[in-house]
Amino acid sequence: MAGNSSPIFSRVGDIQGGVLIVNSSTNSAVADFAGTGTYVVPVFTADLTNGGFIQRLRFKAKADGANVATVARIWINEGVLNVVSPLTTPGTPTGTPSASGGTLSTGTFYAKIQAIDQWGGLSNQSAESSAVNVVGPLGSISWSWAGVSGAVSYRIYTGPISQGEYVYFSSTLTTFTQTVPIIAGQLASPADYVVNNMFYGELSLPATVATINAATIELDYPMNLALPPGYRVFVGLGQNVATGWYVMGIGGKY
Repeated sequence: MAGNSSPIFSRVGDIQGGVLIVNSSTNSAVADFAGTGTYVVPVFTADLTNGGFIQRLRFKAKADGANVATVARIWINEGVLNVVSPLTTPGTPTGTPSASGGTLSTGTFYAKIQAIDQWGGLSNQSAESSAVNVVGPLGSISWSWAGVSGAVSYRIYTGPISQGEYVYFSSTLTTFTQTVPIIAGQLASPADYVVNNMFYGELSLPATVATINAATIELDYPMNLALPPGYRVFVGLGQNVATGWYVMGIGGKY
């Protein structure tokens, strides 16, 4: 089915999750404030092609045991674990140094590449280049790499040590000539753009008791967000609970 041409409306309903989230003293560290723990669970994934809309999260207490009061921490993840972009990984860059054409001092440089799709999503980072030795003080480097189908641009991360890329440049081509060591405001590591969790919000969950003849509590957490392709919503609990909470994401696909 084609993507929605009127994206204020979702193309089709999308209900995901229904997963049981349990933090116990035997299977998880509690109070995870980074959203990266083993028991921080993905409950909603936006469509990988057109993105999606999440209206709300529903929390439903499990009925066959007691839970202490806790808090649900909600994260939006745009990293490689959710396939932020369907683009493939760019090829390993190669660099050709020159003693002219720029302002690079004598030294060694390394680089990695990320492709960017039409929604701004980033691919996995490429393998690292071999060392490129520049003779300064007027040095430059011509970088090149194998392109990716569907990419609208690329980021070229460079740095002076292996695995130490800390500044990026942008190009709409599969080549780029680096003439300066740093561009102000564009200091970053490629890893920052593939494992990025954004802390969105919290919901207090009350203590519950086991029951066989009454409904357990259910809570809705409104979100009303349009999500880019491949983005996920993660949920984790901040305190040990015995039986856990079911979490469901309710929204739509564009």
